[in-house]
Formats: sequence, C-alpha cells, structure tokens
Amino acid sequence: MSSERRTHDFGQELKISRQNMSAELLQNLNSVYDKWEKKAQPYGLRNSVVKQIQDRARRPSQRPGSYMSDRHNGFTGPSMTLGRRLGQFKVAPTTCDAGGKYRPFMGLCCNVCVPLSRNNFFDKLTADMDLKNNLIVSTQNRNCGYLTRKLCYATFSLQRKCSHRYPKLNKTVLENERVLEAIHYAACEDDNEIKTSHASAVKTHKKRAKEVLTKMAAAISSAWIRLTGWVLLRVFNHMLDSIQVHQGQMEMVKKAAKSNIPVIFLPLHKSHLDYLLLTFILFLHDIKAPHVAAGDNLSIPVFRYILRSLGGFFIKRKLDPHYGKKDIVYRALLHTYMAELLRRGQYVEFFIEGGRTRSGKAGAPKAGLMSVVIDTFIDGTVTDAYLIPVSITYEKVLDGEFIRENMGSKKVPETFWGAVKAIWRVLKTNYGHVRVTFCQPFSLQEYVQSVQTSSGRGFLTDGGMGLKDPSESSLYGTDVVEEDQRQLVTNVATHVVHAAVHASAVMSTNLLAFLLLVNYRKGVSMKELVRSFDWVKEEVLFLDRDLGFSGETTAVIAHALSILDNHLVNKASSVQCEQTNNNIENWRLSPNLSLPDVFGLTYYANSVTSVFLIESVIVNAVLALSREQCSYIKEDSVVLPKQRLIRMATQLCSLLQFEFIFTPPCTSLQTQLLDGLDRLVASEVLSEELVVKSRHADEAWTGNSGFCWDSSSDEDDDANTVATKDALDDRIILKMASNGGQAKLHFLENVLQSLIETYCIAAAALPHLLGTTMTENNFQQRLQKLAIERVERGQTSYPESVSMDTLRNCTRLFEKQNVIALYYLDTQRMLELDVMYDTEVALAEYLHVIELFRSSRSNYKVCSDTDVTARS
Repeated sequence: MSSERRTHDFGQELKISRQNMSAELLQNLNSVYDKWEKKAQPYGLRNSVVKQIQDRARRPSQRPGSYMSDRHNGFTGPSMTLGRRLGQFKVAPTTCDAGGKYRPFMGLCCNVCVPLSRNNFFDKLTADMDLKNNLIVSTQNRNCGYLTRKLCYATFSLQRKCSHRYPKLNKTVLENERVLEAIHYAACEDDNEIKTSHASAVKTHKKRAKEVLTKMAAAISSAWIRLTGWVLLRVFNHMLDSIQVHQGQMEMVKKAAKSNIPVIFLPLHKSHLDYLLLTFILFLHDIKAPHVAAGDNLSIPVFRYILRSLGGFFIKRKLDPHYGKKDIVYRALLHTYMAELLRRGQYVEFFIEGGRTRSGKAGAPKAGLMSVVIDTFIDGTVTDAYLIPVSITYEKVLDGEFIRENMGSKKVPETFWGAVKAIWRVLKTNYGHVRVTFCQPFSLQEYVQSVQTSSGRGFLTDGGMGLKDPSESSLYGTDVVEEDQRQLVTNVATHVVHAAVHASAVMSTNLLAFLLLVNYRKGVSMKELVRSFDWVKEEVLFLDRDLGFSGETTAVIAHALSILDNHLVNKASSVQCEQTNNNIENWRLSPNLSLPDVFGLTYYANSVTSVFLIESVIVNAVLALSREQCSYIKEDSVVLPKQRLIRMATQLCSLLQFEFIFTPPCTSLQTQLLDGLDRLVASEVLSEELVVKSRHADEAWTGNSGFCWDSSSDEDDDANTVATKDALDDRIILKMASNGGQAKLHFLENVLQSLIETYCIAAAALPHLLGTTMTENNFQQRLQKLAIERVERGQTSYPESVSMDTLRNCTRLFEKQNVIALYYLDTQRMLELDVMYDTEVALAEYLHVIELFRSSRSNYKVCSDTDVTARS
C-alpha cells in the first residue's frame, strides 16, 4: 500500500515538475521574444497606446496561421507572442480572424464563358497558397556571405532573369501593308484638299509616320529593368508597408507565361504608380516585362526615356486632332505596332478604363485597344492570347483623391518639375499596404468560340468563314461595321472590368471611409464603430469578397486613421479626462463633410460600394415601391409583387448604368437581382411568401402604371423576361423580422443614396434647357453650381452630390435616354431638350420617377411584426 502511495506521489511530483518546466520555458521564450520586439522597434516610436496599436495594425494581411513580417529591419517573426503560439498549438484550431471563415480565392474566370480556362492553371494547391509580401527579400540570402546579406536588394536584383528578347519593330511596322495603304489614302486626301502632287504627299506622310513611330515605340532595356527593380525595392520599402500578392495567383501567371502564347495584362487604373508596379512584380518573379500603353501626357523629359526603357509606348489621348477627320496614318501605325507585338509573342499591358478613375469606382471600359486585340485574333495574326484582368488596391493613393477635378477644375498637365516635386512628396509619406490581384488567365480563343456557340453565328478565323478585309480608317485599321464584332469587343471589355472589380480586396481605409459615410455621418464612438466594423467584415466575406487586412479591429481602425489624411476624419475624445484623451478607445470619429474634403473619403468608400451593390438596388427598389404605393400598406406588412419589384430594381440599374457594371455580359440582370433577393430573404432583411391574389389588389397594381423608362436597353429586356410564371405571381411581404434586419435594411438603403441624390439634382436642372440650347460644358457647370447652392443652403445631406464626375455621367444618361439631344456646332457639343421632353410636365414626370428612389424626408411607414417605424 505504501509502495503504491509512493508511486502515486512520485507520479504527481513528476507531473507538477513537467508543468512547472513547461510554464518556465514558455515564460523564458516570451521574455526572449519581448527583447527581440524591443530591438526591432523603429527609432522615434513614442510610448503611447495609439502608436502601439498602429504598429500592430501595420502588419500585412495573411492567411490564418501564417507569419507576419516587420518591414523596418527584415526580421521575420510570429504575429503573436511566441509563448502563446506554442501554448495554443495543441489546443487552438486554425481559424481566420475575419468572420471565422477562410478568405475566398479571388479572380477565377467565368465558368459560363470560358469553362476550359476555369480548369486551366488552377487546382486545390493553388488556392491553398498564402499571400506574400513582395518587398521582403532580405531572408532569401540568409545563408550566404556577409556582403551578400548586407547588399540584399542589389544581390536579389542581380539574381533575377532579365535576359528576355524584345525585338525592335519600327522597320517592320513602317513596311507593313496596312500602314502603306493608310499613307496612300492620306496622300489622296491631301491631293484633293491642298492640290499637291501625290508623290510629295506620300513622302511627307512617310516622314511623319517615321517620326510618330519613333516617339511612340518602346525601347525595352534589360539593364534598365534590373536597375529600376533595385531602385524600386529600396524606394517601395521606404514608402510602403507591403505589396501583397497571392502566390497562387502568381503561379497561374507564371504558367501562362510559359505557354508561348501572348499574355495581355488588363489592370484597372487608379494611380501613376500602376505603370511601374506591375512591371516590378513581374520582374521579381522572372517574368518578361510587358509593353505598357501610356498616355502621351507622360512623355515628359527624362521620364519619357525611363518609361520607354521599361516597356512604355506612348499613345495620344485624342487620336484625331480635328473633329470629323480621322488621323488614319496614326491609327494604322498604332494598330500595326500592337499587332506585331502580339505576333512576336510579346506581352502587352493597357488600362481597360483608359484614364485613372476620379471617383474610386471602376470606370466604363474603353473598347479602343481591346478592339485591336480582337481584330488581331480574328484576322489570324495570332491564334490565341491569354487575357489577365488585374486589380491594384491601395490603402492610400499616391496621386491624391482628385479633389480639384471633382470640383470641376481642369486636370493639371504633367511636367518635369511637377513630377520631381511629386516624387519628393511621396518619399516623405507612408502609403500603407498595396494589394495586387491577378485574375485567372483566360483564353481569347475560347471566349470567342463560346460567343459563336451561344449566338449561333459570329466570327471564325482564317480557317473558317472569315471577315471582310479591314479598312484603314479607324484605330485598328477598320471601321467595325460588323455589329457582332463590335458587341464582342464590348462584351470582352465589360467582362474584364467586372472580373477585376469583384476580385479587388477591400482595404482598411476603404472600409472605414465607407462606414463613416454610409452609417455614421453625424459621428460615432469607437466602441460602436468597432462593432459595426466587425459586422461589415463578416458581410464582405459572406459575399465572397476578400479583405486586405487582418488583426484586432481597434488596431486596424487606428492604422487606417494614421494612413488617411488628417483633414478627412474628425477625431474628438468622448471623455473629458486629460489622462484618457490619448486612448483611442475614448475617441469619437466623424467624417469631414465639408467641400471639397468630402471627396477624399468618398474616393476610398466607393471601392466598397460594388460589394453591396445588388442588395442595395433591391432594398431601394422595395422602399421606392412602398412609397409609391403607400395607400396599400397594411398594418403588419408591405405586400409587393415580385414582378414589379424586379422591374423597379431594373429601372434603378438603368438609372445608374454609367456608374456600375451590374452583371457580366453572360448573366442576365434579372438572375442577379433574384439571387440578391434570395440573399436578403435568407438574412431576414425581407421575408417572402406566396399570398392569394385579390382582384382589388391586381387592379390597384396594374392601374398605377406610372412612368416607364426607355425599354430599349438590354437590362430592361432582361427584366421583362420571366423565368417562370409562378416566380412573377409571388408577392414579397416586407417585414422587419428583427432589429438587426431593420438596421441592415437602412444600411443597404444608404449605400446608393448619395448617387441617387446627384441624379435628382441633375434632373431638377433640366428645365434650364427649356426653349434654349447650351454647350455641354456650360450645362455641366450649371449642374454643379446648382448642386453647390443646395449644399450651402443645407438642402441635402450629401455634399458629395456636387461631384463633376457623377454629373457628367448624369448628362450621358440623359443623352442615352433621349431626354436631351446632342449635336455639334463646329467643334462644340451642344445640348437641347428632346421634343418629347420639351415641356415642364414631361420633365416633372421624369424627375418624379428618379425621386421615387430618394430617401424621403417625410414620415412613411415600414411595418414590422410588432410596431410601425417612422423615418425621416
């Protein structure tokens, strides 16, 4: 018995001894790691709560369980204390800190249009790869000699493979038959206009063609790429916290680069840094540099030579110097130059939107250069090409938020000294993290064949029916008279933009600005903001969009505030005690809504709008219908026919058609709206059930026909296409199932209200065209002046409604819907009201339709199961 007791006591002592040793070991490991952390802190870091939180939040976003990197000294260590990580290794599951789910793999290509490409280059291992900070190169040579480790950036740059072949094409382009025909055609026109000899005119145009091509063409130098790569490694490490790229996406790009098929990179355009950033990342991964289409506004001394050496070729922002007369020689040169690049297997990069976005939203795709690519494939110059949409998301944009241009000022031309000053300013500022998303490469050949199969007609390459020989009078050598080909170009460009937008990561600054403008225009405490921030993060992930950050929410918000300019967000302490004023948890934040500063936050917030776009459209359509049919609201619910709801939602999409791409070309808008409606029902924002139709109700709904938009657009056709009869017979019963559902309803309503406000203001200004004409510029300036007056009088809660970018889109909408007619007087674009709208009654009816979507200031009932809620 005593022997058993001694054995038991010895076992207990051994167990206690092991526990003590484990605890002591963890304590010692924590102590050692704390010393490393202190040594790793940058100089000048103040010992304050705010700075500590900001420092924690600067760690780049990575997949769960991966390690974070300190950019200041190249030290790589765990994101949490080592002792805690070891202690939790056996007991804590690997989970994502954002919403409790793994982040989605972004950028897969369309499974409808290119199913074969969807399965190409992608597998489960690709999706399971991590994000990587491309600025961390110091650990690559950790086992090498002292000098190699000391000069890690130079060593890393010298190890890159830059010995790719970049052919000179000037002679080939000038001798191309398309260019010679264009020169001959231009010379014939000169014969008729200025009565000169044909030989002299041909000689003049040949000389000009040579000069134009010399200024246009790139002259890529591998030595310059290597040198610039080394310089950018040092510069980016100074001004950025990280450049995050998903390694799985990069692997897909590498596989496409090894296929001996031309690769075309199609990034969205937000900053001048985009020109360098993509080439820099490809350099880091030993991929051939692309030829990058750049506007001739960047062809300034010194920088012109650098950009051309890195792959830039310059094209005119305005191809035709005179209205009504095409520069056929220049267009033929540009088309032939790009076609030769693709034929030689070179990579090409151009910005599908054209210029940089002024609003933070993706711009409408420009079909010019894309039409060259399509035409090159159709005429058999290339048999295939891989298209790669790319999204580059910044926590802080280097170019600013285009505040001056949103207020109507003209763009300041780029100059040498202006560029030098901008670079000096940039080097003194921290721009946070950058996330670059490469979408899955998809085959142009497969996409075209998919269009042919679905339409039953279309284009074949030289092996098939072929097309008419291209003429020489447009950008790509042909006026596209084939409507099918024109539609194909538009569809490809739209698909690319839609894919890039929905692959974009939401950065911390984007989400903070979005929340402040959508939910908290009057200010919010940090405690409430943290709660809402966590909720929105979960919603973003639920909608299959990725986040560009991770970490403790308070730290993330503090980091975003440190990145945003101080004048964009007002900070005040909610506690009067001086000792707690520096504690971020006691802060109260409010957005700066004064003009023009509000455009700064709007720029960042607009990147998030696309996440909630479809749901916001449906909610605004539901509320618009309830306001229109207020006499039929019951005490316990609002009964809405699904058919009318989808029509109203389609009408709102038509109103905002120049602001967003709601759906890819292969998907009907009605399908997207019905899917969004299902998500709202699933989240209990709306409830749906089948109710018995009454004759009185049918008469009430059909009797109120209201005003109809022009139904010639595809979106309206989709709305009138019914999947099944039963789907249209359903009635949507709007109920506030819970406080959470009601809060989300109001949140989704607010997402689009600032844009709707702008369109209301623009429509209200249409009577200024009654009985008169006006130049387009003068009309837009009049719109902005009226919008500013409304803001100054306090008649709107949305000062960003004065944005010139949105007001220009309003004008485009009025032209598209034939409310105003456009004609040219000499070179000026003139506007006048269409005959159908040249009365006050017609304009008032048009305005009424838009105002239905506007959040009403008067009380209206939105009934729940328990009470009636009144909103103002």
